[in-house]
Amino acid sequence: MSHKQSIVYQNICPFINREKELDYLKGWIQDEPKNILFIYGPKSSGKTTLLMNFINIHLNNKHYNIKHFNLREVLIANYIDFIQAFFEIDYSKERPELKQKTQYSLKVFKLSREIKKSLENKTLDPFVVMKKELIKLSKKGKRPVIIIDELQALEDIYLNGQRELLKELFNFFVAMTKESHLCHVIIASSDGYFMKRIFEDSKLTKTSRFYLVDYLTEEDSKYWLNHLESESAITRFKLSEAQIEMIWKFIGGSMWEISNLLGELQRCSKNRAITNEQLNNIIQEMIDGNCARFNHYARLDKSKILLFKLIYKSGTEKDRFVFIDLKSLINNKVYDNITLSDELNRLVQLNYLAFNPTTSTYQLQGKSMFYGLKKFVESLPDDLFDND
Repeated sequence: MSHKQSIVYQNICPFINREKELDYLKGWIQDEPKNILFIYGPKSSGKTTLLMNFINIHLNNKHYNIKHFNLREVLIANYIDFIQAFFEIDYSKERPELKQKTQYSLKVFKLSREIKKSLENKTLDPFVVMKKELIKLSKKGKRPVIIIDELQALEDIYLNGQRELLKELFNFFVAMTKESHLCHVIIASSDGYFMKRIFEDSKLTKTSRFYLVDYLTEEDSKYWLNHLESESAITRFKLSEAQIEMIWKFIGGSMWEISNLLGELQRCSKNRAITNEQLNNIIQEMIDGNCARFNHYARLDKSKILLFKLIYKSGTEKDRFVFIDLKSLINNKVYDNITLSDELNRLVQLNYLAFNPTTSTYQLQGKSMFYGLKKFVESLPDDLFDND
């Protein structure tokens, strides 16, 4: 008799604490739907992991109908892509000879072949169809929850001259939450700048709430690093207190970066330990990689180099900066208001910076990014622009 063997990983990314965040989401979902919840935070702060655990812990009963769209998995550049992402054919209603097997279900809106064709041909309004499906669920005693992860994947629609489609989508969400109370809507993104633009373009004031999911705290990060076996199934080494301090100093609470670092350390561990030199070398490789990113982006562009120098200076004084902190670049005619705003937006899109849509503040994407910028700025020759 053959037995299936389960896969055992030697480095798993844990779910550390987040009790405060789970309690907030639990309280929000227990209220009658009346606003859109925007979840934002730096890249790799754990937003998707939080949502998946929230679904598994609090929404895993028959009373909820979860429609979870992870837009990282699809390309949406136009109306047809939008329809394909949000609707699929319900093959259970097809004749037996036309039924097709599907490998997985994204729990999207399931429709007949004819209705889906009408949506693609624009003879039916997709939001009318969505509302009818939500009303059906509500009448069955189900509580629909729409979760859209990685909102920034819709930016191509925004840039391709189809802003109205996004406005209609969010107006629909307002109608389903604040007005008819039919369903809860959660939107998550690491691009706070795009989230703010959608919020303002769609006039979502007094219809939405924002909630920050930040990097792990120092306490939670150090707890994880002190409990590698129980939290990450890592048995090949343990970290010393000095090594944990080094990781916190240069990596901070960025979960993906810590998990990636631990994977690299496993491959060079000996006798259930790693040396300080090995740890330092891997951390420096991460910092060098970020330094190279700044080098590649700026090249010999004077305006970008001056911007990076000012961002670094600000980063040595405080964790976050605001637009006015860069006023010298405008006063010295390096940028004007529009070009500086566009440049910062680009840096958010490329994950150099994170933008907080509630405070309009910027920050570098983690400690390793700060140290990469530090190395880039310190490598610049003093006489770089002397001949200008």
